Amino acid sequence: MANPERERALTGSAERRSIEDSMIIQSLGRLSTHRVITPENTSLGTASIIKQPTGVASIRQDSVLFSAREKMKDTSFIMLGYVKESQATMQLNSHDIAYVEMNSSGRVSLEKNETGVIATSGLMGCTGVAGFAKNRDGKIQSFVSHYDALSQDSRITRKDSPVNRDLYTFRYQVEKDDTQSTPLYVVSYPASSCYDQDYGKRRGVFREWHYMDQINTTIAQLGKNAQVLLLPYELNSQGHSLASGRMDGKEGIFWDGVYIDFADYIGDTVTNKQ
Repeated sequence: MANPERERALTGSAERRSIEDSMIIQSLGRLSTHRVITPENTSLGTASIIKQPTGVASIRQDSVLFSAREKMKDTSFIMLGYVKESQATMQLNSHDIAYVEMNSSGRVSLEKNETGVIATSGLMGCTGVAGFAKNRDGKIQSFVSHYDALSQDSRITRKDSPVNRDLYTFRYQVEKDDTQSTPLYVVSYPASSCYDQDYGKRRGVFREWHYMDQINTTIAQLGKNAQVLLLPYELNSQGHSLASGRMDGKEGIFWDGVYIDFADYIGDTVTNKQ
């Protein structure tokens, strides 16, 4: 039998929670007009980009594409779903770019006065990840990864997303080097993945979760100083590029050649103040 008083109490309680949640989200959202906060992701160190970075590109797209073609000369083919060595140390080419192809990851270190970036391109449904940190002596640590959807599907690989390993590996590298700046990360992925029927269910063992569920969980374990930007992107005919390092007087992470200022999304960082 229905209980009108109980129903009114539950309804009132739900409405109060909804209003309270809305106030919290609006309050956090005022910290930046460029980000959106979800109830699941309210850490001040993590934001989701809803306004794509715009401005003058610090990294020329033709140099990235040249680097991609140059890299392909040494590669006979790329196997879908197959992941190579994690964060191999790479060297810059004549354009001061170390290029990461699909289903690969790499890392570069730059001395105080050295210029260059590690980059990938052709992000058209793939997940791109970049990390950046600066040591006390001005040395830079950077990595970039690029994975297709198959390589992050446990039904095919029997493993979890390789992005998790890359994030943890870079965290270890930063802690080992006693990096003084705020470690920065960008995780870019197709916006359509947020509408996957398996996203958000988190059922079964960790490796069987949807890859974005895995990544979101790992992000929360990168340390209190880490700052992470989630960058859902729309598909286009050319694909997107992601880079990390130092170029054209800017140091940090670059999307389609444009420097990403984390202060626009999260707030002032140690890196931005240096």
